[in-house]
Amino acid sequence: MSDERPAVARVLRLLADRLEAYLDGDELAFETVGEQLEEARISGEDLQAAILVLKSMAGDLPEEATELATPAPRSQRVLSVEERGSLSTEAWGTLLGLRRRGALSPGQFERVLEMLGGSGVKPVGVDFALEIASRVALHGDEGPDTETSHGEVDVSH
Repeated sequence: MSDERPAVARVLRLLADRLEAYLDGDELAFETVGEQLEEARISGEDLQAAILVLKSMAGDLPEEATELATPAPRSQRVLSVEERGSLSTEAWGTLLGLRRRGALSPGQFERVLEMLGGSGVKPVGVDFALEIASRVALHGDEGPDTETSHGEVDVSH
């Protein structure tokens, strides 16, 4: 029976098992970790992901790991409760379409959601979502400088 858990979860489970064995008195608990990882066919990428998980739990992520925190191009984004309350269904669908077509990178997509959430407009309609998406797309992943007297986003309507 093969283990159908994701590779990162298998790495973490293996390390947890080895730690438990060590605590139970097995002084050689870590001697076979490399062999076990090879048997489980764990790739270098999976090991790197497991390392990032452990470091993030310890609050010790390296600066270059922030690039990895950006959602992958084909990842599925789920709205938080707050986002569901602030975006209309049509605006959400429009933004997903822009991302799917590549008009917004994953980082830009997140920036748009941040800006819309901080706008104070509820629910955000398609026109306003497109306006903010256009601003972000024109200014790259960093987003435009949007500090105004009306808060983070200058609402024109």
